[in-house]
Amino acid sequence: MDPGDPTLREQILALTGGSGLDVAFDMAGVPQVREQAVSCLGLGGRLVLVGLTPKPLTVTDGIGFSYRGQRLIGHYGSQPGAVEQHIELARYHRLEWSRSISGTYPLADAATAVEHLERKEGNPIRLVLVP
Repeated sequence: MDPGDPTLREQILALTGGSGLDVAFDMAGVPQVREQAVSCLGLGGRLVLVGLTPKPLTVTDGIGFSYRGQRLIGHYGSQPGAVEQHIELARYHRLEWSRSISGTYPLADAATAVEHLERKEGNPIRLVLVP
């Protein structure tokens, strides 16, 4: 599914029999991603914020959010066991990051990768170090 497709919500509703998503993850820390995710949640759905941002969080339809019993959950992603959990999720095809990988670098170029992140060179989302 393409998050840039304006019919994404309708596609999700069609795939879920009109129920919407139980859980959506914001891995980008971008307000538009959160709004799109909330619009795709079903009754009792949860939005998990993993993407970090210093910007304020806004739910534009607060009444609908509360009426549908939806929840907003923060997850820092670096607690003990988090890496192992992500590997398990990827192993069972429950997590897929390929479209958010901005580039790969040999491990020897880790300092260069960090510099690109710090300077936001090329607007990186996720960089992978290859041993």
